[in-house]
Parts: sequence; structure tokens; C-alpha cells
Amino acid sequence: MVALPWSLRARSLAKARRAFLRADPEGLHDFRVALRRAEATAAALGEEKIERRTRSLVRSLSPLRQLEIDRGLLARLRELGLVGDNLSAGLEARWVAEYEGDLREAGRLARSGRARRLERKLRRLARRRRGPGDSLLRLEIEWRRLERRLAPPLENASDRRLHRYRITVKRARYLAEDLAACGVSGLENRIEHEKELQDALGRWNDILLFRERLEKTRDESEKRGSVGLVLELDRLIGVLETTVASARHHALTVAGRFARVLPFAEARA
Repeated sequence: MVALPWSLRARSLAKARRAFLRADPEGLHDFRVALRRAEATAAALGEEKIERRTRSLVRSLSPLRQLEIDRGLLARLRELGLVGDNLSAGLEARWVAEYEGDLREAGRLARSGRARRLERKLRRLARRRRGPGDSLLRLEIEWRRLERRLAPPLENASDRRLHRYRITVKRARYLAEDLAACGVSGLENRIEHEKELQDALGRWNDILLFRERLEKTRDESEKRGSVGLVLELDRLIGVLETTVASARHHALTVAGRFARVLPFAEARA
């Protein structure tokens, strides 16, 4: 029982890394998620080196993942007619070189000794024998600690506060899934709701960071004197203000509904 979370983490990380190296459409996303899950398990079970290594790998992959999301959002806005062909082509031309460079670097990282050593360490932990009660208890203690922090933020909470809340929701869900895999019953409904909340917060975060990239591109264009591009970007950034606000409001609404459906004090009480 105790080895099961490590066994799951080792298998999912190896599978996701191979999928990324094969250039599967969701390979990068799955690779980062597998690392995030390993980080959450390691933090709960006191494996600090694993926690640090996985966090470092995730951070190395984050710029590429965000650029992948941004290019997808740009394509979607073009389909909706909110971005003209000239602006879309101009932005894509600027971003594609950066994307290809980040992709090559991410490929080197995925093939590196760092990634392979991490997989071997997870496999060793999966083979290690320890009293099942201790590790299961530590998983549950950390999960409960995270659950107590899931009271929804206020409507006027800062973006930084909402981002921290998003990370806590994600970690709580991952540990709940670890516990469920270890045979703890009664968590299915909570996991389902946390997934819904994580998705809503993720959509808000994606749009927010997309707008921030556009703002950075707009400032760079102004410095180069590209007046036409600056005006087009100003218009698009203005449109996205409403979209970001709407995504934020929806995420907070889902958080409030989650709190009413599954009060945190009752988590496996």
C-alpha cells in the first residue's frame, strides 16, 4: 500500500516523458503534470530532494508550456474574428522562434541525466518497504492541512492570492488522488469538485498570462516605433480585460459553490 503512490508517480513520469519526446500533442502538459504530482507526493512524505528536483524541472518547462498555451489562445481568437490576420501572423512570427528554441531546450532536459535520475529514484522509493501506517498517515495529514487552506478567496483578492489558492487546490487534489489510490474511500466527490475548480482557476490563469505576454509585446513594439502594431495590441488587450475579469469571476463562483457543497471542516470527518 505504502509503495503505491511512488509506483504511480514513477510510471506516470516515465510514460509522460516518453510521450513528450515523441512530440505527442499533450506530451508537454502531461510531462509537467507528472512532475507536479511527484512534487506534491514528495512534499507530503518528506522527500525534500525529490521535491526540489521536480520543482526545478517544472520551472524549466514552464516558459515553453505558457508559450504553447498563448499560441493556442491566439489561434482561437483569430477563429473568433477578434484578431486580424496581419496581427495574428505578426505575433506568431515573433513567438515561433522563441517556441522552437524553448522546445529544443526542453527536449535536452527531458533526455538529460537529471530527468532519468529522478525516474530511477522514484522507482527505488516504490520498491522500498516501510510500515504502511506511517506514510499513509503523513499523506492524510498533509492533505488535511491543504484542505484547511481552501476557503475561497474574497472577490477583491489579489491575483497573487488567487494564484496561491490555485496551487493549493491542485496539490490537495493530487494528494486526495494518492489517498484514493491507497484505498481510502469517500474521496471521489471531492476529487471531482476539485478538478472542476482547478480547471476554472487554470482558465483564468492562462488568459491572465496571455494578456501579460501581449502587454510585454506591446511595450517592445512601442520602443521600436511600430505605431500600427501598438494600436492593434492596445485594442486586443482592452478586449481581454473583460475576458480576464469574467474568467476570474467564474473561478471565484466555482470556489464558492465548492465550499457550500463540500465544507472544508467536513473533509473525511
